[in-house]
Parts: sequence; C-alpha cells; structure tokens
Amino acid sequence: MANDPAEDETSTPAAVRRAGRPPGPTAQGEASRALLVDAAAAVFARLGYDRARMTDIVEASGLSKGAVYFYFDSKEALAVAVLAARQERWISGVAQLLSQADPGLPRVRALLPAMLTLHRSDPDAWVISRLSQNLAQLEATREVAATSMRRWIDLVAEVIQGAGTPPDVDARELATVLVGAFDGLKMVIDVVDSDPATAQQELARGGQLLERMLMSTIAP
Repeated sequence: MANDPAEDETSTPAAVRRAGRPPGPTAQGEASRALLVDAAAAVFARLGYDRARMTDIVEASGLSKGAVYFYFDSKEALAVAVLAARQERWISGVAQLLSQADPGLPRVRALLPAMLTLHRSDPDAWVISRLSQNLAQLEATREVAATSMRRWIDLVAEVIQGAGTPPDVDARELATVLVGAFDGLKMVIDVVDSDPATAQQELARGGQLLERMLMSTIAP
C-alpha cells in the first residue's frame, strides 16, 4: 500500500498496469470504490488529468487517504478505472438510446442527438476523451486508451454501416472522422465559451451541423 505523499504526483509503471486493487467482497467495499471513481471523474473533468492530484480526489471523495490508496495506488491507475467505467456507461447509454430508433438511416440520425443528450445529462462524460488523450501519451497506458477509443469508433461504424454507404466511403473511416470532429468541437467550445449554458447551445448547433454533413456523405 502506498502512503507516501509523493504518490500524489508520481507513480511506478507497476501501479499503472492495474486499474486499482480489486474491491473487497462486501457491498460496502464495492460502493466505496464506485464512489471514488465517480469523485475522480469529476475532478479529472474539472481540473484535467495533469493538474489533478490524488489529494484533490481524496478530498472530493470524502474518504480517508488510506481508503483511497487501498483501492488505487496511483493517479494513473485511478484514471484507467475512470476511463473504463465512464466508457462503459457512455457506450451503454448511446446503445440504449439508439435501440429506440429503427436500424438504417433513422438510427444514424439518432446518433448525434443521443451523444448530445448524454452530454447534457452527464457533465463528466467529456472526461472520456480527455483521459484518452492523456493516457495515450503514457507508454504504460497507451494501449488501454487506444482500445477504449477503438471500441467507441467501432460502435459508430456499426451504426453507419447499417445504413449503407456509397462504394467510395469506408464506414470505419467515416466513424473515426465523426468521433474526432465531435470531440474537437467540444474542445473548441470549451476554450472559446466559458458559460455552460451557452456552450451547450453551441454544442447542440454544432452537432446538428455534423449530422447534416454525415447524412450528406452516406445518403447524398
């Protein structure tokens, strides 16, 4: 167990290779771990990975420092756990919303509205893209970040493929561009507009524009 305050800012490769120690067998242990992951997601979303410290996460969680380090002995390990949990929530949420639309073009049209809906309902959803970029810069966690991003791109590609594409359009390449465009749009809006309400409106308008561009590509 790591108790050295230096662990707030540094970690070993061994710590990065695991997404925290496994939770205890009790429901209370699982609840504490989930609470910690949620708190870390909020801190990473607010401060960014580089600025966030383990002490910030300890404070946000309301748990003791010893309890936090029992589950995760490094910031990297905690970030990996946050990415996995939030990505699972994101993909499950998108899939659930898309299941309400008919396959084919109706499901493609429902894709970006589903993404916007989840962003409105979960302010920490953006942490997925941010952590993916941060963890991709670390050798020990690069593949974790890449696998997470590929999973999301594959889902979008599957939706696009279900609607059919022109012979000169590759569904996975189009999905990669769409995911990158949406993430880039959110990043730009965050930079140029600090007001949350206005930013959500701009994201919605940008999402509608991306939807029109997507539809003009697959169904000109």
